Amino acid sequence: MLAFNKHKIIMNKLVKILSTIYIGSLFFTNAQADEVNPEADQRFFYIGTEAGIVQPVVKKFRHSSGSDFTLESSKMYSGKIGYSFYPQMAIEFSATHHPQYRLNYVLPKQEVAGLIIPQTPGATKIISNLYMLNIVYDFDKIKEMTPFVILGAGIAQVKVSSASSRWKLMDVEYFRIRTTDSNCFAWQVGLGLSKDLSSNFSVDIAVKLQAAHSIKINYDTLDMQTQKFIPAIPIKKTIVVGEFGIGFTYKLPI
Repeated sequence: MLAFNKHKIIMNKLVKILSTIYIGSLFFTNAQADEVNPEADQRFFYIGTEAGIVQPVVKKFRHSSGSDFTLESSKMYSGKIGYSFYPQMAIEFSATHHPQYRLNYVLPKQEVAGLIIPQTPGATKIISNLYMLNIVYDFDKIKEMTPFVILGAGIAQVKVSSASSRWKLMDVEYFRIRTTDSNCFAWQVGLGLSKDLSSNFSVDIAVKLQAAHSIKINYDTLDMQTQKFIPAIPIKKTIVVGEFGIGFTYKLPI
């Protein structure tokens, strides 16, 4: 029931943001209608791909348990399909794959029965897929380049791989990260430049700011008395990254 309510809240946020985007686009369209030649029908479908890198805006953070975490960069691959419904404006669906973040952690020093467990490093991997519905606006050309802005919202599917750490003195495993799958609300804003290589083919460069809210990491700690692992309160963290990509777009006139 709690999971259902959480997903319901996420979807309500998504609907509100996308409704705002859509209403804003309609307002802009009506405001500009008199300035556009009705014969200049620029409607078309398009498809595109993109590749690049993703860098966390804040790489390091500390959990309330005293553990320190560092998130490294990842590659990115993206695909999109869109429809230009009005001159210089389009709505598109994009899917972006971040194949491998490395999340390093350092567990704090602990004292157990008079013995010291020193700081213990470890690492796990994170994979994410982002599915976004975007509004794209193209500005007027500057020389041969077309600047554009993008605003979108959607869902991030994030998978944290399992990992563990050992107390070397006693040769015992005392910390485990469980494989964790999260579906969370995500959004992005971005700027870019596009250059036509032909009448229906262009190369694009874009910089985006993306955020995935309340990513969850489940972990267990060892009870030294019972020698059994006990689930701890999950770590929840909103991650913001900068995405830098280059790609190609192919237009399909209708």
